[in-house]
Amino acid sequence: MRTTQRTALAMFLDRGFDNVTVGEIAEEVGMAPSTLYRHFSTKEAIVLWDEHDNAIDEALGKALKKLPPLQALRSVFVEDLGTRYDADLAFQLQRIQYIYGTEALHGAAVEADFQDRDELTAALRHFLSKPNRAAAPVIAGAALVALDVALDNWQSDSAKKPLATRIGEAFDQLVDLGSIT
Repeated sequence: MRTTQRTALAMFLDRGFDNVTVGEIAEEVGMAPSTLYRHFSTKEAIVLWDEHDNAIDEALGKALKKLPPLQALRSVFVEDLGTRYDADLAFQLQRIQYIYGTEALHGAAVEADFQDRDELTAALRHFLSKPNRAAAPVIAGAALVALDVALDNWQSDSAKKPLATRIGEAFDQLVDLGSIT
């Protein structure tokens, strides 16, 4: 999946998202289009797929056992996601910039955020006490918006500040919302 994503992104950057077919990507990586569709349900999903999702989910499950939800999310996004993106900075920055700069991909990313919010809400409900479970969708939505703002700031200034710093800043602003006058 990683090789397919990197190959496809190079093709999109060279020729444009709308000018590359799934068949051409499949041919370039030596697989049948049907196999590519089994791994990625859409052409947009090829770029949106994040190889770190499973590791982030696992780290989040552990953090939620120890920390309040926003602290757990901040910690995992800063320490795990930020570190992972920094380790592959050139590719991840290029991928995120392409997502934000390509209308079809950005729209698909927004749609994927709704699914991510639902999944995160379900996970939070599992860890929150019964009286606090109603807050799960608000916490999930706020955390994902903070992450999106951090990613947008990071990609728009070409990673002049590390992603971890941008995520920390966005979560600090989120926590400070209650004291803004």
